[in-house]
Amino acid sequence: MESSKYGHLLKPLSIGAMGWEEGGKTAGQTEAPMIGPGNAKREIRFNGRDHLEGLNLNFSWGVHTGLGDWHAGLDPHVHPYPECLLFVGLDTANVKYLGAEISCCLGPELETYTFNEPTVVVIPAGLPHGPITTQRMYSPRGFGFWAVELNAVTEMTWMGEGIANLSPDQRKDVPEGMQFAPAEKILHNKPIEATGKYAHLVKPLKSFVLVERKQINPKRLMQIQSGRPEEKSRPGEKPGPGSPDHLAWMCGSDLEDMEANILWGYCSQPGIARRGAGAHVHPTEEVLVYLGMDPENPDNLGAEIEVDLGSEHERHLIDKPTAIVCPAGVPHTPLVTRWIDKPFAFFAVTLSGVHETEVID
Repeated sequence: MESSKYGHLLKPLSIGAMGWEEGGKTAGQTEAPMIGPGNAKREIRFNGRDHLEGLNLNFSWGVHTGLGDWHAGLDPHVHPYPECLLFVGLDTANVKYLGAEISCCLGPELETYTFNEPTVVVIPAGLPHGPITTQRMYSPRGFGFWAVELNAVTEMTWMGEGIANLSPDQRKDVPEGMQFAPAEKILHNKPIEATGKYAHLVKPLKSFVLVERKQINPKRLMQIQSGRPEEKSRPGEKPGPGSPDHLAWMCGSDLEDMEANILWGYCSQPGIARRGAGAHVHPTEEVLVYLGMDPENPDNLGAEIEVDLGSEHERHLIDKPTAIVCPAGVPHTPLVTRWIDKPFAFFAVTLSGVHETEVID
């Protein structure tokens, strides 16, 4: 709907696709020095400046199938803003299955934390992190990885000893927003076993599961409700048949007071997502992402979704992996899955530590 009022808020994920070629190259670059054997072969990268209507947010998604270091010896690295790393499985029938064993180093000491279940790692601004290494792979499909950064564009400084081995061309051709630490800032520490200093930043996703096999966890619901202002909902509102089969919900209080709410889940049935309510609004920006779950065919959503935007209820159809930008105060929903051939994933970020919603019709 090119002439529509809100059509520009729908962003096909293909516009942020980066496919790493043989030898570690990608379109427009002669080298891609930060790609290691454990990294994803293909990534989606969206930033607020170019893709998300100026939001103070950027995110990336990739499916990992290889073993080893993700960043070819250049880790650790650091950002001047907070970041959240989500390691999730690709089994749409089990949100608690990862299918891999991963280690992640945190802090200048490079304390190593290892996990084999879906996990969220919170990175405060300025905290060195990495290397990230895929140690073992159990699932033939691999696993998925989301990086959520509270900044309109990526800014990162590599601090690893591998910097010294980069050629002038490699240094010149790194992507925008990435730089290398000067020699006195390079971390020469070797990874050590975890002492627990950063254990509070490594959080199993199972702690945040709200819906599993269509059943709501009342304890988790109470935790979410106690951490946000009372929402203005409509009497009789309840999940519909198109609501997620599995859903994990992380509020700012779960994420070390990060100014974000993050949701991750899977949907497998057609129908409306929420009954008894029409459009709703938030006082802060939100991004909704609908993602196909076939690593061999990442451009296939496997479903058709209908979503209303604006007080006019302007209707849009989605049949490819897509991000929907919802500016603060802009009504959105109802949302209806019209047909579905295979389960798809749902990912959302609201730019506030609390989740405030008001149903308006």
